[in-house]
Amino acid sequence: MMVLPLVLCGCNQEDDVFEIFANDKTWHWSGSYTTTNWKDDNNYKLNLNIDDLSQINKKTDYYNIIFEENGNVSGKGENFTFKGTWNAMSKDKSFYINIQTQGNISGLDKTFYDAIKSANFYRGDSKCIKLFNSNKSEYIQFYPLGSLNQ
Repeated sequence: MMVLPLVLCGCNQEDDVFEIFANDKTWHWSGSYTTTNWKDDNNYKLNLNIDDLSQINKKTDYYNIIFEENGNVSGKGENFTFKGTWNAMSKDKSFYINIQTQGNISGLDKTFYDAIKSANFYRGDSKCIKLFNSNKSEYIQFYPLGSLNQ
C-alpha cells in the first residue's frame, strides 16, 4: 500500500497550473515524504508509520483539499476544517497558500495541516499533487479522491 500512491503519481506531464489546481477536484492525502532530490520520484522516504498511512487512506471523508479556479481553497482533516486562498506559478513551481482553520488540530490533523501550511513549491499533474516545503526536502502528496477505486 505504501508504494501504490507513488506508482500512481509519476508526475511526468509538465506542470500545468490549471490542469493541477483549477479543476475543482477533491484531492486526498496519500502520504508525507522526505527527499534529497525533489525532482526524482524514486528518491523518497515515508514520514508516516504504517498505521498512520493506513488510517489516512481509509478515511476518505477526511484529509482532503479542494483548489478552486478563482483562487479559493478549502479542506478538512478529521477534527478541523480550513478555508483560504492559493496561488501557483508554473515558471518556478512556487506555491503560496493562506488558510484559516476551525476545530482542534492535533495528531494526524497537525501533520496534515503543517505540511499544507508550509508548502512553498509544487509538482504534479491531473493524477497527483506534491506540495513541498521551502527547502524542497519534505512533501505531502495528494491524489484525486476516488481515483484508487477506479
